[in-house]
Amino acid sequence: MAGKHENPKKERKRRKWPWILLILLILLIGAFLFMYFRYDTSGTPTLIVETPQKLSMAQNKEFTLDVTISSLGDVRYPAMSMSLSFDNSRLEFLGVEEGNVFILSDESSSGRQLPIWSYSAATANQSGLINIMYLDMTGGKNAFCKDLLAEEGNVVLRLKFRLRGSIRAGDVLDLILEDAVFAASNEQESLAMTTGSLKTKNGKIVIGE
Repeated sequence: MAGKHENPKKERKRRKWPWILLILLILLIGAFLFMYFRYDTSGTPTLIVETPQKLSMAQNKEFTLDVTISSLGDVRYPAMSMSLSFDNSRLEFLGVEEGNVFILSDESSSGRQLPIWSYSAATANQSGLINIMYLDMTGGKNAFCKDLLAEEGNVVLRLKFRLRGSIRAGDVLDLILEDAVFAASNEQESLAMTTGSLKTKNGKIVIGE
């Protein structure tokens, strides 16, 4: 008989638990999906500062880092720029070397050529910020386009550095993309960090013995 007269408050609390657990489960799933779509870069053009293997102080005084692009949109991009910060107290920026991503060219028999990049190594080493730019003065004839990309391994350019004497074994040096844009004639079709239409991945250098 005692079982037929349970406390109504306890009965209501017991019924609430499944609903509370269900709500918590929905919140956890929602948080997971948000993080997944927030950081998943598949399908979105992504500019990557490739992280090298651990560098040796004795053997790698000078080295290069690839900056790659995963894909581009369906339009032409007559301008490209990027700003990358680095620790100028432990690294010296030596310059930009050519990659393997071409631009269109009417002047070449192959219909393509490598872009010529503008930058100032002296200014970068003073400020710790590398500003690099390509500008197609023809307005589109010498532009970047996805038709000139390979399926993988698309190196936009290579950054050349030297380890300074201040470096120590165990140092970890971050190379951070502060800004990057593949600019289209129609601004709404540009790929940019600021709008999320261009994703980025920073690089990291680990110094060994």
